[in-house]
Amino acid sequence: MARMPERSTASDAALPFTLPDRAPVTRIRQRDARDLARPALPAGRERTQPMAGFEDRFTDIVDYIVRITDEIWMDRAVGYIYDTYDPSCTIYSSYGVVRSVEEVIASTVATLNAYPDGEIHHLAVAWSGDEQQGFYTSHLGHSRSTNVGRTPWGPGTGRRTSIRFVADCVSRDNRVHTEWLVRDNGAAVRQLGYDPHDIARRAAETSALERFVLSPETRLEGQAPRRRLDADTRTVDGWARSLFHDVWNLRRLDWLARHYADDVIAHAGGGRTAQGLRNYQALVLHVLAAIPDGVMRVEHVCWTDETDGVIVAVRWVLEGTTAPGGVLGECPAGKPVFMMGMSHLRLSGGSIVEEWMLFDEVGVLAQAYR
Repeated sequence: MARMPERSTASDAALPFTLPDRAPVTRIRQRDARDLARPALPAGRERTQPMAGFEDRFTDIVDYIVRITDEIWMDRAVGYIYDTYDPSCTIYSSYGVVRSVEEVIASTVATLNAYPDGEIHHLAVAWSGDEQQGFYTSHLGHSRSTNVGRTPWGPGTGRRTSIRFVADCVSRDNRVHTEWLVRDNGAAVRQLGYDPHDIARRAAETSALERFVLSPETRLEGQAPRRRLDADTRTVDGWARSLFHDVWNLRRLDWLARHYADDVIAHAGGGRTAQGLRNYQALVLHVLAAIPDGVMRVEHVCWTDETDGVIVAVRWVLEGTTAPGGVLGECPAGKPVFMMGMSHLRLSGGSIVEEWMLFDEVGVLAQAYR
């Protein structure tokens, strides 16, 4: 029998913000995956969260996201996408926009053919919303697989890949209507033996997706310097937006110690890892060096109370013009780009002890080469 979702155990006194009361949902960290895969609603079990329009077997929105992901990708129930994605779903990535469930089906088939032994590990699912307005979920995962078949980058290589991804979805009535997808293609192309710049040039030449119009804003309002946000930092949303503004827009990396543990570990795009506060600062500078006039915009914040602490998920966009020498390497200079990213911040004892900072540098490079 699957276990009931646990009740919140977060220490409000230690957290830098106050968590609102809401229904307990399934926790997935430090859990046996076999428990998560068992039937969700045996006889006598009720839902822990109102989910009008969703299949009866789901207990809550986290259970829904984990189960449909496993069934589509692990059990190969590709046709189940018709039941769980809206026919005119919209999916955003660094490469452009997809607006059809048929494109989702085709992409899934191609990926499964390229990586037939693929496995998915669920790292976190943060969420917000409800059954009326729709649920928002930020699903952080880790995939391992062997490249056997053709990918958009070339024929099968026989090499192993181990990468992270984040899929932010809006779901209502059992279907995903909107999705923002970030996959660590920088790590993937390197592990397969390709050069990220060669792949980006090809993507720039061949991409047929609907493209974004880019018009990055200036970092200054006339001659007025940027100020701190006027946000209520006692809320999760206000705390996260203020943190990202202080670090990425004000460039106050000396303030990181107010929020991050000295021994923080960060897992970033391109397969990068930073251990310790000083190295985390170096990671932020490495990103900013690639887009030195970049302006950070936080687009969504949600959270979950997991077994090993509260996790805050932030979807963001860094917009500006390129410069060689940062995470984009020797890229073309002065090109307008946007970096779509998702960060999951795990807090313990009131500080951020672990972060997953996902972005797709290949997608950003493809913009620079257009």
